[in-house]
Amino acid sequence: MSKKWKVSKDPLFRGDAKDGVRPASHGSVKSLVRHILFLDGPGRLTPYLSFTESEEIARTFGGKTGKTYETLPREWQNQGVKHRSRKELQDLLKGFGKGDAAWPDSFEVAQARRYVEEHLEHLADFSDLSDQNAVDSVTAKIVP
Repeated sequence: MSKKWKVSKDPLFRGDAKDGVRPASHGSVKSLVRHILFLDGPGRLTPYLSFTESEEIARTFGGKTGKTYETLPREWQNQGVKHRSRKELQDLLKGFGKGDAAWPDSFEVAQARRYVEEHLEHLADFSDLSDQNAVDSVTAKIVP
């Protein structure tokens, strides 16, 4: 059995471009299902960045030409970024979803929930930041 991940001390990992993490998009649609299922494909606008508890999973998402980044969620709050935990995501992704996970297709909600579990997914939520410059600046601070 694997150890329990702790927000107070354990890092999260992200696989992204070699030249840096692509920031979230200020003012974009807050749909968790849309984000998790990667609807609208690469370059879609989203106020979230996905992270995982597993460095191996992050390397998979970084691909052959990408890089793996490490961050500590306990440091996000000081920058105005919310940590959306795996447990919170799983709680919201039931039935037709709740809150930011509300979605008209319960099958797609269930699929998103399965991906959260498979990828040990956590989200950095930038939706409370004031503008895109703030999002870009904070992204560089929490995932250097």
